[in-house]
Amino acid sequence: MKEMRLQGMKSHDCHVFMLNFIPIAFREMLPEPVWSVLTEVSLLFLILCSMRLDVNKVKELEASVATILCNLKKIFLSAFFNSMKHLIVHLPYEEHVGGPAQYRWMYPFERFLWDLKMKVKNKAHVEASNVEAYIIEEISLFTSHYFALQILCKRNNPRRIDELCMNDTPIHQSIFNYLDRASSASKNRWVNGSEHHIIEMYILTNCEIVIPYDQ
Repeated sequence: MKEMRLQGMKSHDCHVFMLNFIPIAFREMLPEPVWSVLTEVSLLFLILCSMRLDVNKVKELEASVATILCNLKKIFLSAFFNSMKHLIVHLPYEEHVGGPAQYRWMYPFERFLWDLKMKVKNKAHVEASNVEAYIIEEISLFTSHYFALQILCKRNNPRRIDELCMNDTPIHQSIFNYLDRASSASKNRWVNGSEHHIIEMYILTNCEIVIPYDQ
């Protein structure tokens, strides 16, 4: 960032940056006309990549995408534009015909190619390495059906740590027996008076042992 360059970004990083961070990152760095054009590009891809497709907005984009591209040509040099930049004009029509973009983009194929790459142990024999890795996976999955139930393997392994049975704990209050896990690393923090009051009221209104006293 000291040289005003973004390096080491993968395709998904560029995707997130273009959709969410362009209007924020360049708000105070660029003049208003330049920033507004980049914001229009960000909103264009944000609408095209949304989970729910709005046909009316897509039709509006089909009419305005050429204007957005012309405004970009007023800012950037001609050497910046190649065939990939001009393909933006066809994206709203493709969205209108093909439906939501998340069913047609390349991320599942990139993940699959990464899995294939991780299976290659001998670069001189790539195909043989993939075949051998698939045979080992199939054999291990087939033999796991004959393991005892208490032996954890890929077939019967719990998906999450918090899905393990915790009902045998000595704590009798049901409010403390909910299955859950921390979303990040734990740390100690003192609660203030208002937070302590909220925690206390939650326990008193949700603990079964307090219900008779509440009535």
